[in-house]
Amino acid sequence: MTPLILALLLTTQLSPDTTKLVLLDVSARTTTTSPQLVLRTAGLTPKSIYSPSGFRTAVAEAIRKIYDLGLFAQVRAETTRIADGVYLTFVVNEYPLLKKVEFEGYRRIKKKDLEAKVKYRAGEVLTDKKIFDWQQEILNLYKQKGFLLVEITPDKSSPDSAGQVILTFQIDEGDPVRIRKIELYGNENFTDKQIEGKLTNREKTWYRKGQLKEEEFIKDLDRIVDFYKERGFIQAQILDYDMKYDGGWVDINIYLSEGKKYYFGNYSFTGYSAIDTTRLKKFIRYRSGAVYNIKLAHNTLNDIYSIYAEEGYIYAQVSPMEQIENDTVHITYQIVEGTPALVRLVHIDGNQQTWDKVIRREISSLPGYVFKRSEVMRSQRDIFNLGFFDDVKVDFHRVDTLGTIDLIYRVKEKSFFGTIGAGVSYSAQDKFTGYIELQQPNLLGRGWRTGLKLEKGSKKTNFEFSFTEPWLFDTPTSAGFNAAYLTRNYDYYDKQEISGGVSFSRPLPLDYSRAYLSFRISDAYVPPTSVRSDYQPSKLFNVYRDTVHKTSFIPSITFTRDSRDYIYNPLTGAANTYTLDISVGDIRFHRHIIDLAQYLPLFWKFGLKGRVRLGYITGFTSTDTVPLYERFYPGGTGPDGIRGYGEQSIGPYDAGYPVGGRALSIFSFEYRLRLNPQLAFLAFFDAGNTWDKPEQFNLSDLKRGTGVGIRLEIPMLGLIGFDIGYGFDRIRPGWEPHFQFGTTI
Repeated sequence: MTPLILALLLTTQLSPDTTKLVLLDVSARTTTTSPQLVLRTAGLTPKSIYSPSGFRTAVAEAIRKIYDLGLFAQVRAETTRIADGVYLTFVVNEYPLLKKVEFEGYRRIKKKDLEAKVKYRAGEVLTDKKIFDWQQEILNLYKQKGFLLVEITPDKSSPDSAGQVILTFQIDEGDPVRIRKIELYGNENFTDKQIEGKLTNREKTWYRKGQLKEEEFIKDLDRIVDFYKERGFIQAQILDYDMKYDGGWVDINIYLSEGKKYYFGNYSFTGYSAIDTTRLKKFIRYRSGAVYNIKLAHNTLNDIYSIYAEEGYIYAQVSPMEQIENDTVHITYQIVEGTPALVRLVHIDGNQQTWDKVIRREISSLPGYVFKRSEVMRSQRDIFNLGFFDDVKVDFHRVDTLGTIDLIYRVKEKSFFGTIGAGVSYSAQDKFTGYIELQQPNLLGRGWRTGLKLEKGSKKTNFEFSFTEPWLFDTPTSAGFNAAYLTRNYDYYDKQEISGGVSFSRPLPLDYSRAYLSFRISDAYVPPTSVRSDYQPSKLFNVYRDTVHKTSFIPSITFTRDSRDYIYNPLTGAANTYTLDISVGDIRFHRHIIDLAQYLPLFWKFGLKGRVRLGYITGFTSTDTVPLYERFYPGGTGPDGIRGYGEQSIGPYDAGYPVGGRALSIFSFEYRLRLNPQLAFLAFFDAGNTWDKPEQFNLSDLKRGTGVGIRLEIPMLGLIGFDIGYGFDRIRPGWEPHFQFGTTI
């Protein structure tokens, strides 16, 4: 960066006995910058009187102010003395304006990645510091990729008529530095291979590039020390290291001292009163005589803090005092409990559209109550599961010396609530269908859920409208209504249905549980002209029975317990549901569905999902006939999905026609990688079938499918999934693609 230049050019020497100077005039000599800007910034006023030393100090301060504008590479002052008066002129050398930034010579780094590091605005002032900072950003990007020999040279073009320049970064990538060998010295208890397995930087092999990542190397040294401390060597340390470069290769030597191996001894507690010893002992992660593991020691300390935070003692101090006796470490936990924190106020921050009360009614940590960690975490989860926010963070502010706090829930609203869709969809069952869809889960910011969908295709016409108030009269009772009109073409008949209903729900005393009650009226009809001309009824099934309007009244009750961490893309928790539908009127049946889903976190961001879905539908008497369109038709995606098979393609056939089943069993397992709540990858195995009678269930008769998939939550589109599954038990085993919109437990 060009240094600031201070130059006082006096045409007449100041005599030693001069006692005052009068500033006769101040001017500025610039090229593109307004001289008035320079003069206003300098702050010197003509006719002002100075001592010689005061004048120099004032001019130096003025030059500093002008330079701090960040517009000039050089600033100097020229003075002309006439008797006791001085004329002062500021001369500036301006930075150019930036027209654009270009890159040349890059091959192994994408241009968009380079542009992400060099964020500029056309027309901004191009200072030397900006060029240097951007150069370092590009260097760091290449170093992260293992290109330590890269050279970055900035080059500015000549200014154009507008005073703007083009900045070009000339990039000589060189070769990536690869690790030829890592040698460890001083490791007597563990092999090089055991230790190197914990490092990010590894030797090059046929299956590993072995590029040196310089910023990770220091962390690797810490990983070696942690490796030892987790195995009892608490005094292990790195003594030294060296790197020997040879062209594009590097040999690394690491010198370490293992120290002595230690074991856990006895533990004890002092200073406790609010929590008894029995409870504290439950959080000890180690046992006496076991090899000392610093990770277990830290986890134990964190658990003790957590139990105190659960009881409101968020300012409690726990100090593990270690006493070493030979090869044994005895630990005394010295506890200073303090007083439990009371919640004075609860603040909501960051919500621009959502009403405060929509968020507050999900909060369990209420003002006036003792702070509880579990209540705060539960509140955070419930707010997040509203589906309106990308992130929910919790903070607190201490308001007095007694420990009283204000809780702050900071939310980050999604850029758009709900989904808007219009286009063409395709499924094996409905073929091509045009649709317009609007779903708004937070209408007017009040948490009202509304949905409108119009579909029209060669095999399906559908109209749906729904509305739900989740907190009726500001109580935890939800209420809603829906109306729908549907016509669908099946293989050998069409179905028309008009339906509408109301629903209510309330939370149950059991945590995470809720009960739903709904009442629906439906008029269903199979037009006689829609039945295929070659259709021949069998003794068991006759679609002509449904060619008259049949009206049914269907009360339904559902019990659910949902503890998932995020309803749209969960990794932990469970979702268990039991639903009973009772149909009376022209159609008489009772239907039972049990759906059990469990999510288990494994390590890092991996997890398992297991799901079982069981269903049974039958009439009240032997003369009651369950219509074909009310039966189970598993396959594809959705609640009754078995991936690897076409939509609703699995089930009994009669006289060559699919007739669905009355008993359903589906089992599903997924191995998930959730990189963030909006993106997950999965591998799955599904198995299931449907039968006319429950006693026909047979594990050897399950239809099996396996494959991989992805889940994305996209603004304005909602949750989108794509799976590709291989059906083992199809007539012709093979692959089947599946698209999914919305959530499936």
